[in-house]
Amino acid sequence: MKKFILRHFIAGSLLALLLLIQACAVNPVTGKKELSWMSEAWELQTGERYYGFQQQAGGGYYTIDPDLTLYVRSVGKKLIPFSARAHLPYDFVVLNDSTPNAWALPGGKIAINRGLLIELDNEAELAAVLAHEIVHADARHSAQSQEVGTIIAGGQVLATVLLANSDYNHTALQQGVALTSLYGQTRYSRSRELESDQYGMQYMREAGYDPRAAISLQETFVRLSNSNKAGVFSTLFASHPPSQARVDANRASAAQLPAGGLLNRQRYQQEIAQLIDRQPAYEKADKAGKAIANKSYRPALGYAQQAIAIEPNESRFFELKGIALNRLNRAQDALQAYSRSIALDPNYFSPLLRRGLLKHELKSFSGAERDLKDSLKLAPTQVAYATLGEIAERKGFGCSQAMGYYQQAYRAGGSQNQEIQRKLAALKVSCPAN
Repeated sequence: MKKFILRHFIAGSLLALLLLIQACAVNPVTGKKELSWMSEAWELQTGERYYGFQQQAGGGYYTIDPDLTLYVRSVGKKLIPFSARAHLPYDFVVLNDSTPNAWALPGGKIAINRGLLIELDNEAELAAVLAHEIVHADARHSAQSQEVGTIIAGGQVLATVLLANSDYNHTALQQGVALTSLYGQTRYSRSRELESDQYGMQYMREAGYDPRAAISLQETFVRLSNSNKAGVFSTLFASHPPSQARVDANRASAAQLPAGGLLNRQRYQQEIAQLIDRQPAYEKADKAGKAIANKSYRPALGYAQQAIAIEPNESRFFELKGIALNRLNRAQDALQAYSRSIALDPNYFSPLLRRGLLKHELKSFSGAERDLKDSLKLAPTQVAYATLGEIAERKGFGCSQAMGYYQQAYRAGGSQNQEIQRKLAALKVSCPAN
């Protein structure tokens, strides 16, 4: 019996080893063989599927200054021809988030927050950021992270989308969509970070930029990580941890590359001039967010109004104003603020969701239903599905529609799962035919 078990164990082990060998593929960037179960088709499908949601989770598109995104794209496009997989459908966007960060999805979908653009000194440093993210996509780092996760977690790859329906969360202006296996926030290993730095510097140099900008970029991050601003940079430092070792590695990589190249500091400063001019308004908005998180709603309203006075065309400021007004029991004024936010940017889920929830509280169910459905087109959130389930029950649309919404809410995942299970159980009792 023991021999039989041992023989089957060995056979199973050999089969597993054979499957692992077959799953190996050449890293397009390094030329080394690595574990690879995810195809390029999977990368493209995954990037396309989550790109819109990830942008919503990252504060939404920076609509107030579309030329800034055009500029970032122009820099990214200079780098693409020198990437290992130039055929990928690369895209670059600027997101409306004060958090200094950048991320890449599988398939070449790349974003940078306005909060990081403020911290850069020149175009070459921007190229260093984008080249670094391009390498993450080129070398399939996000996909590899999911592959490792598949082995460890037994197959759970895709993310759960949920909404934390709480007060404004300062760490992210979007305050809502969270991907629990967030591709764009993958915590890459130290070796992958160094790999992205090294090959990103090569991409930069081939595109005509001075690769030493990658050194100054990391020096800036190390300095910030040791300063009193480290908390503000926690998201960036978690996904792209800086260290003196990275500075030294970049310095060694630069020494192996031809000297010189473009910095384009003057052009960069010109391109972000409007962003710098608006920075006082965003600082007021961030203070409003902190005040709301601390339940100091009157000061929050004051900060939001100060931000609006500086920049009256920024949608997020009116959303903050609406949150503060709603918490001060000024529901009609809050509705007006949310409506102004939506008018300025109809393609961001959060004010639509907030207005829909407030209309639901005011028993304006038809209006709530429209807003919640519109928010779901942009980002699937548990609270929107759950509230639509309640509306379906109230309006007598039948058990099947209400159950459908609750089931979608449960699949989305989040803090309401236990309550949603209770409602589903109650509906099954009262509507046994469904």
